[in-house]
Amino acid sequence: MQYDTQHPSRAMAVANWFLERSWQDQTKPHCDQMKLYKLVFYAHAWYIGNCRRELFPEDVKAWPHGPVVPDLYSSFSVFKSGAITHLGKRLEVVNGAAQFVEPKHDGSLTDFFESIWCSYGEKTGIELSNMTHLKGEPWTIVAEKYGFDLSSKPTIPTEIIEAVFVEKVAHATQAQTVKA
Repeated sequence: MQYDTQHPSRAMAVANWFLERSWQDQTKPHCDQMKLYKLVFYAHAWYIGNCRRELFPEDVKAWPHGPVVPDLYSSFSVFKSGAITHLGKRLEVVNGAAQFVEPKHDGSLTDFFESIWCSYGEKTGIELSNMTHLKGEPWTIVAEKYGFDLSSKPTIPTEIIEAVFVEKVAHATQAQTVKA
């Protein structure tokens, strides 16, 4: 399902793609909340870095353990630190009636999502969280601005994500050119 011309997906559809992929791949650590939130963040960030537009419209917030899309937390917080065992749902209007649906991606970005899974799927939620806390990462930039007091759970501005990940794309492209 194409959502709009500005955003090819919704955060919940991206999360559901990663959940289904994780259930197929029993060789990698299970998806708990922390891992899922970071996979969704990295998909969003790399999409912005490559395409210069957001993957989904929802805000990414700087929570103490890294980037989180609050809409996902409402669906998956019941799992605490355990493996997530069901797809997320959103309240949407379908044929004029409000109902809970399990958003799915239309398949147009499967190769992109697969590349994120191949890069990050073997990591645990803690490892991914630690990666988001490295110097120069969007979460760290925002956390430093707030003196690492993230009790207000501030938004990580898209402009910061874009600046960091456009640079990462440029470095990756340059590294590929040097190898060739």
